Amino acid sequence: MNSKPQAARASAKAAASVDTSSETSRVDSAYADVIRAIAGHGDQPLDIHDICRHRRACGFTDDLALTECEAQAINTRLYGLSAISALLMGADDGGAFKLSKWLQGGLHSALYALTEDAQGVLQRANERAAEARKGGLG
Repeated sequence: MNSKPQAARASAKAAASVDTSSETSRVDSAYADVIRAIAGHGDQPLDIHDICRHRRACGFTDDLALTECEAQAINTRLYGLSAISALLMGADDGGAFKLSKWLQGGLHSALYALTEDAQGVLQRANERAAEARKGGLG
């Protein structure tokens, strides 16, 4: 069954095409580049070095220490992302059911919001790690 990777690529491409002109574009553009890179991998083997390069491009250069609450928040968002992705894959061409364009748009917006929320938790943890590093050097 080859529709799952195609649907995942389509979902990732749709998430990457969200208008970020009202946001700070440097970080958002790096996130979009990562999404496009992951979507372009298809069935190829996972390239850890490429993922690390993208992670560094997004500004994640320090080890992060997440609180239990932060880890739980990220985990909850990932469950939501997984559930929405499953719905979108099930509604893919030739899938088990159909979703209206309105509902698909809402699900894509929810994917984007959950991703941004989880990313916000990581970004705050990254800022704390950078401050701790600066404090340790000074």
